[in-house]
Amino acid sequence: MKIQVESLGLPTLSKLIGRKTELEMADGTVADLITHIVNRLGQQARKILLDEKGELDMTIQVMVNDEGFVPREQYSRRSLKEGDQVKFMLLVGGG
Repeated sequence: MKIQVESLGLPTLSKLIGRKTELEMADGTVADLITHIVNRLGQQARKILLDEKGELDMTIQVMVNDEGFVPREQYSRRSLKEGDQVKFMLLVGGG
């Protein structure tokens, strides 16, 4: 299946995969997409996306089809389908 992937506020990821790109992967979840990106692009993607435990870095949020952020505990349960749009965004805080 083809998934649209967009990187917002993550210039190192954008440089690696492009700001918007289409990735082909087997059926899967958000967690599977993250694994697919890391496996496909190697150590550089691992450094950008993952923390020392191998989980998505806490400064990055994921949104699917503009439905709002996917809670981290749902990454392995949130299925993706053909044509879904997945955005990786830098978590911005302020105050």
